[in-house]
Amino acid sequence: MGTTLNKGEKMVSKRTEDLIRWDEEHIIHPCASAVGHNTGLVIEKGHGVWLQDTEGKQYIDMAAGLGYCVLGHGRKEIIDAVVEQMTNLELNHTFFGLSNVKNIEYAKKLAEITPEGLDHFFFCSGGSEAVDSAIKIARLYWSLQGKNKWKIVCFHGGFHGLSGGSTWASSAGNGVFMEGIGPQAPGFIFAPFYYCNSCVFELQYPECNMQCTRYLAKVIENEGVGTVAAFMAEPVMGNAGQIPPPPEYWPIARKTCDKHNILMIADEVQSGFTKTGKMFGLENWGVKPDIMVMAKGISSGYVPFGAVAINDRVYQVLKDNSFWHGYTYSGHPVACAASTAALNIYVRDKLTENAAKVGKHIMERLEAEFKPLPCVGGFSGLGLMIGIDIVADKTTKSPLSPAIRDSIWHQMLEKGLLSRPIAGYGDIRLFVCPPCVITLEEVDKMLDILLPIIAAIKPS
Repeated sequence: MGTTLNKGEKMVSKRTEDLIRWDEEHIIHPCASAVGHNTGLVIEKGHGVWLQDTEGKQYIDMAAGLGYCVLGHGRKEIIDAVVEQMTNLELNHTFFGLSNVKNIEYAKKLAEITPEGLDHFFFCSGGSEAVDSAIKIARLYWSLQGKNKWKIVCFHGGFHGLSGGSTWASSAGNGVFMEGIGPQAPGFIFAPFYYCNSCVFELQYPECNMQCTRYLAKVIENEGVGTVAAFMAEPVMGNAGQIPPPPEYWPIARKTCDKHNILMIADEVQSGFTKTGKMFGLENWGVKPDIMVMAKGISSGYVPFGAVAINDRVYQVLKDNSFWHGYTYSGHPVACAASTAALNIYVRDKLTENAAKVGKHIMERLEAEFKPLPCVGGFSGLGLMIGIDIVADKTTKSPLSPAIRDSIWHQMLEKGLLSRPIAGYGDIRLFVCPPCVITLEEVDKMLDILLPIIAAIKPS
């Protein structure tokens, strides 16, 4: 490994020291506290639910990367599919009606597992592009019918990405993403979401009569039903803290969209592909959207890829008209090959069942061992999308200080848990969303490491 150097209190090899220095000199990190900022952690290898840094230390990937590594690291089937496809055809675009074999084959296979009727696809390179595309498609759908319906209703605290349209759809409650980039674009309207732990109406579920859902109709009506194109939201709130809704939410929201004749866009970028115990999040409530956005788990993150599925209602309006939208890598054959291999594994290994089983086990341990702790204000989740409320006071649910929050994250790193920095919507949520291939034994190891860290928190 070479000579070790002391970087702060951490002894690291000369190689790691060089890598960190080159990183700070040349790389701008997404969503980092400062340009050129590096945490001092450089990941080199991965296998299953484990990652390894350049010093040889191993970590449980407690957040599946950014929620994309659903199948774990180092899956040979996906790697082999990528190599084979690059050997045969590395890329041919899909513009102007041109196609490639893998693009077509994957679309047919994807149609077999998406909710019935959502079997027409536009492919792109990731979640933000898919969200932008869905917004354009929704607006175009109405425009082609001679209607000026262009507003998109989203959630306060929702997150849909950081490109143009996806940033505008994410900005409320996430104001840091808007700093220094100019005013909010017109046409994005925000409604309160279903966070029962911190209800904006100061009500208690279920006595609340689902006021948050019913308020959605008021938001649409106040904007003018004739101007609203779509309601877009995540089936389970991802970046806000892995927060699932009350069971009534989505059925009521679907009825609201139908009543006011607007499209429903489901952003399944984080909740799709087995993570909630179903192949797609909305399947937990038997609700079908008009447009569905996919990415992350679509290829398990092995190759950047995303997709927008549209139902027959939307497709029949679009199919006889020009669609002046696209990306250079739309329908990339290598991404389609990786996603085909990933889909085969999801179905063959019944990963929806594993996510449900392991998620249930995590929730049981959280109830028995974590909930009594002074700094645990509660927890919620669906499948392997789980969040723990970390609070300074159980009664007021007041959040811990940023210093304590950061200390928890660094302690987790020290003990071999690699998760996302602790964040949430107005409070602090610890993400527990490992790859869906994780075993009960691996989960118990993860929770056994985490428990004493949380138990030792002193909020004062």
